[in-house]
Amino acid sequence: MIALDIQSYMPKLRDELNLDSSDEIDTLLSDLLEQSEAFVLDSLDSVDISKFSDTDKAMYTRAVFTLATQLYYDRSLENNISSGLQMMLIHLKARGTKG
Repeated sequence: MIALDIQSYMPKLRDELNLDSSDEIDTLLSDLLEQSEAFVLDSLDSVDISKFSDTDKAMYTRAVFTLATQLYYDRSLENNISSGLQMMLIHLKARGTKG
């Protein structure tokens, strides 16, 4: 299973969002990354993500970051998840179902 090391990825997300470091921000971003990873994993159903290529692992990480970014700006996802995230999830599902 690909499990993101939240503590090492959180500063990367913080930098992407151009935020200053504080305990409050770091805790929030860690929580959003954990929630986003859980959502992405659930969306991939029974796909064996341990067999993903390095490119697919990078897309998996990007999908988690994309959702965490969306949640940062819109906690309720009032406008649903983005088309880009949907495309990444579809791609990852297709890659994971290939024999």
